[in-house]
Amino acid sequence: MIRRAYIRKMEDRLERLEYDIDHLRNRMATPEGDIRRRIDQEIRDFQAKAEAVRKRIRAVEAAGASSWGPLKNAVDEGLKELGKIAIDAAERFRNTGSGDR
Repeated sequence: MIRRAYIRKMEDRLERLEYDIDHLRNRMATPEGDIRRRIDQEIRDFQAKAEAVRKRIRAVEAAGASSWGPLKNAVDEGLKELGKIAIDAAERFRNTGSGDR
């Protein structure tokens, strides 16, 4: 895959995952107390991981034409982890309506 196309594809996937999490958060009833604190922490954790993936994408973009291949594994793994987090959050929302475990 050509590097630029790969970068665009990964940026699109990251944006979609961030949109999905924001959409779930907006659909949730206003959580209170411990539930709110836990959800807020999970969102901060997700955002930190998303930022780490964004930096990895920038590293791929900055890498030389022949050296970007090995860097993409970190991007792929990061997006895979974020995808799992988003799927788990959506499943909790479907099961409880609030994102509570």
